[in-house]
Amino acid sequence: MAKKNLKLFIPGAIALVLGIVAFCMMFVTGVTYTDKLVGKASLSISGMKLAFGGEIEVVSGFSIDALEFNIMTTLAFILPLVGGILALLFKNGLVTKIITTACFVVGAVFLFSTTGFTAISLGGQDAKDMLLIAFEEKLAVGPIVAGILSVLGALVCFFKGTIAKKFS
Repeated sequence: MAKKNLKLFIPGAIALVLGIVAFCMMFVTGVTYTDKLVGKASLSISGMKLAFGGEIEVVSGFSIDALEFNIMTTLAFILPLVGGILALLFKNGLVTKIITTACFVVGAVFLFSTTGFTAISLGGQDAKDMLLIAFEEKLAVGPIVAGILSVLGALVCFFKGTIAKKFS
């Protein structure tokens, strides 16, 4: 009987690992900017700076304090972690399935929309003009990997009961 109860926690543990790894993608590059004119100048901003704000080093030695706290980017990285924790803690019920799957899905949508939220977190008008007019914005590897892991976490949470039965 103890083995059966332990096997019920395996899908929740898988969802938690996916949520933790998606959260850790916050520390990887989130958005890259390349110069529209020359194409040689580039600027990379980590997901941590996009979420909580900080300085942007535009040219080596010259940085501007342009990024402010952004609740949408913060939620993008935290929601998969919350979904994984809830999937591990609670049994497989309809409400739990809806909440955990929704956490992962909303997190994935927000992660793939990170470039749209970047303009919100830029502080001054000078920084917005410089980055949005002179540079081309691209989604980097951090939110892409975290978004894919969030989609996988949503699938694990949605089919949690089926996965648990396969291990029995």
